[in-house]
Amino acid sequence: MKKQDMVITISREYGTGGHDIGKRLAALLDVPFYDSEIVKMTAQQHNLDEDRLNEMENQSKNPLPFGLGGFGAVADSDDRMFILQSQTILELAQKPCVIVGRCADYVLQNNPNRYSIFLYSSLKARMENIKKFHPEQNSATETVKMDRRRAAYYKYHTGQEWGKPSNYHLCMDTSTLGPKAAQVLADVVRAVQQERERT
Repeated sequence: MKKQDMVITISREYGTGGHDIGKRLAALLDVPFYDSEIVKMTAQQHNLDEDRLNEMENQSKNPLPFGLGGFGAVADSDDRMFILQSQTILELAQKPCVIVGRCADYVLQNNPNRYSIFLYSSLKARMENIKKFHPEQNSATETVKMDRRRAAYYKYHTGQEWGKPSNYHLCMDTSTLGPKAAQVLADVVRAVQQERERT
């Protein structure tokens, strides 16, 4: 696998520091980083409401898988926005990058150069992170609420279980390493890259 083909996707439990770890990882690998930028790019490209796109992930829907198999009259506006956002992800993945969230691991499941990571941590560690960076929030309530929303969003659009180890190449507990997890992940990715280049 060549550097120009490398695409890393990161899914994460709320409060694990996934955004910061992903950003550090991208810097260490010297590739672009995408998180909320994907929403802005999709909204601008397709003349969509950026706020509405942001709200999509915060809504819990019945777990009726929709995914990327196409949509017809039964698809609602959120389904359409998900597909358009997925198209943005597919376009970005034509070049090296790190993508956080937005079911990117599923959207890019047929990309042979994808490497998917899931970040998790103890509830205590995540609550401490939330208190540190978002003191105005009820850390316990917000943690449970956001995880449920992410799980429901993932289930609805992919038909799969969010956080299930078999859906990812690597799962990592960030509670002991914190931001330093990015360096460990960079080392792992480079090792995988070297191994794939030999095969």
